[in-house]
Amino acid sequence: MSAPFRWMLAAARSSIIWVALVLWADAAIVRGIHCGLTPALDEFFDGVSELASATVLAGIAMGAWGASHVALAWPVAGRCSLFWEQARRASLLMLLTLLTGGLVTLALKHIVSRARPFMLLEHGLYGLAAPFSGAPFNSFPSSHAFAAFAAAGVLASLLPAWRVPLLALAAAAALCRVLTLEHFPSDVLASACIAAWCVRFWVPRVQGAISNSRS
Repeated sequence: MSAPFRWMLAAARSSIIWVALVLWADAAIVRGIHCGLTPALDEFFDGVSELASATVLAGIAMGAWGASHVALAWPVAGRCSLFWEQARRASLLMLLTLLTGGLVTLALKHIVSRARPFMLLEHGLYGLAAPFSGAPFNSFPSSHAFAAFAAAGVLASLLPAWRVPLLALAAAAALCRVLTLEHFPSDVLASACIAAWCVRFWVPRVQGAISNSRS
């Protein structure tokens, strides 16, 4: 099975799951979480999810990108040149993925204008408002979930052996956005798909550009 066909099949499956969540599961899941959520749990889940902040991850990536360029410019970096090359590649991939997907996520938030879960719980409102309505109609998709899956996808592309634990950590952070009632499950799923497509777009281009610069 060719790679494009696999991606088309994955996109079709994700779309079916997303529609099913929106139509039959999102509201029920949110109501169920609300019944068992305590202030202590809410604070804990919120703290975990904040680790996947795009601002934090972008700051780390920018720091790593700058440090790798400085290190590679020093003659003494020869012994660790492979490490710094990987750091440069990972940080550049991270920045491009976060920027591209972040813009897509931001645009969708304003255009789709989906009500946050608390609007359902407090006002019985489940659906969309007029485009560009602003908060609290900015639930879809989740920026934190996108950042978590983007970081995991970038690192997994460079460290394939760590793919499963990296994606598991991203899924845990994304799940926390649902458990804090900040997002619906379908918001998180859409974010994961955006991250996957951004990583798939940038990985071969960045790797090719770095390979060409060496030759």
